[in-house]
Amino acid sequence: MENKKYLTMKERICFTVGAFGRSGIYTLMSMFTLVFFQNGAGLTLKQGTTIILIGRVFDALNDPVMGMIVDRTRSKWGKMRPYLLFAPVPIAISTVLLFTAPFQQGSTAAFVWALITYIIWGVAFTIQDVPFWGLSSVITPLESERTSFISTARLGSTFGGILPAVLVPVLYQSKMGYNRGFFVGALLFATLGCCLSILIFFVSNERVSKMDKTPSFKETFNVLAKDKLLIIVIFASILGSTMVTANQCADYVGNYLIIQNFTDFSKIFKDFLPGAQSILVDNVDAKLAYNGFFIPRGTIVTTLTVAIGVGMVPAMAVFPMLRKKFSLKQIYIGSAVFGLVVHALCYVIFAQEVTKINIYLLWVFLFLMGIPLGIYNVITYALIADSVDYMEWKTGERHEGVCFSFQTFLSKVNAAIATFVFGQLLDRTDFMPVNKSLVDNAGRQIFYQQTPETQKMLLALVTIVPAVGFLLTIIPMFFNDFSGKVKADAQREIEEKRMKEM
Repeated sequence: MENKKYLTMKERICFTVGAFGRSGIYTLMSMFTLVFFQNGAGLTLKQGTTIILIGRVFDALNDPVMGMIVDRTRSKWGKMRPYLLFAPVPIAISTVLLFTAPFQQGSTAAFVWALITYIIWGVAFTIQDVPFWGLSSVITPLESERTSFISTARLGSTFGGILPAVLVPVLYQSKMGYNRGFFVGALLFATLGCCLSILIFFVSNERVSKMDKTPSFKETFNVLAKDKLLIIVIFASILGSTMVTANQCADYVGNYLIIQNFTDFSKIFKDFLPGAQSILVDNVDAKLAYNGFFIPRGTIVTTLTVAIGVGMVPAMAVFPMLRKKFSLKQIYIGSAVFGLVVHALCYVIFAQEVTKINIYLLWVFLFLMGIPLGIYNVITYALIADSVDYMEWKTGERHEGVCFSFQTFLSKVNAAIATFVFGQLLDRTDFMPVNKSLVDNAGRQIFYQQTPETQKMLLALVTIVPAVGFLLTIIPMFFNDFSGKVKADAQREIEEKRMKEM
């Protein structure tokens, strides 16, 4: 049975390409929304993080509902594929709307517009996100094919996430400025994501048989309550939400821990001491003030995000090989311990002299930080897929839509909690946000110089806070007993049953 192959090369390629396109849109939103709300729409840190928390929680609650809708869908295309055809265009439109600021900066109208467009974007993305990843559980009946399929797709997703991290900072730090730069970026990635993500509809097949009976919403919740593995994954993920803080907030790290330390503020402000900056020097040129380092000012943030991405890629590539030697439980706990140690060590080393951070050493640490994030990027999908099998083994019922809706639910909750914690804690410092009226003679945005205390807090937010997340995420995983011989026996029973049905 294991020798038989179901997946075609066309399916693997198109799913990976589709994941690449979708990830460009998702990364643009998750990594830069707070930056745009604050510097484009003129909202405060509290307003921006409040919008993100409200929108993410609302959106996350929609995911299980979407999962139930998917499980109840009956069409000639299956239950996942219809949404892959119709969702991309609404996602593209809402992405562009999200990164516009049509109202006066900081006004009530600007806040309401940001909140509404953020929620609309989340709903549109959910309609595609749940069935997109849920497809992995019905496209092949074999766990071995599913593992490699998900790993390849997540690689595509990671590369797709690097692209906006590379390009968007260059756009908004150019003469375009925040508003136009983000609008152009949104238009570009919305179009790319829409065109690429729709491909999987035309080449995919749903091969795992559907349930004969469509469960009611109440029956679905009753069955899910028995899915111990799914409950463990949910709690582990929520407790570890802050693991992704460094990746989500690279923009702040780049601007205030790196660029600031290579900038001569006496060439920008006449009153250049931190906290007392208000008067620009005549004909100020921010490019001339940034000296002593060979990397252009506009690409510093890009290098940080790429460093994390470069660490994630090999981790995801070797995951199938790790899977042959270790259980998912062992890999999950081991990578979390590794992440905890790396983040804590990063803080210990750099906190001693935060105004003189060695960017070469920082790149090394970011690469190492990317390794557990890369594992987490793949293993959560594998655990969710296992939870579908676990439920089938225990109850005889499969609820791919609902189970995979919790993956999208968790990714949104993770991003919301990480961004909210970061923004709220940073707001309690003397952090000085961007003043959009302060630009140099070429129209480039000028950043304030932060105090060493604020810089140290920023460092703690992207090292100690994630380390705590890695520590907490381990706790629920100790209770995962769907592993080893228990899982092997259950998998054999399930696959034999599927082969008979097929």
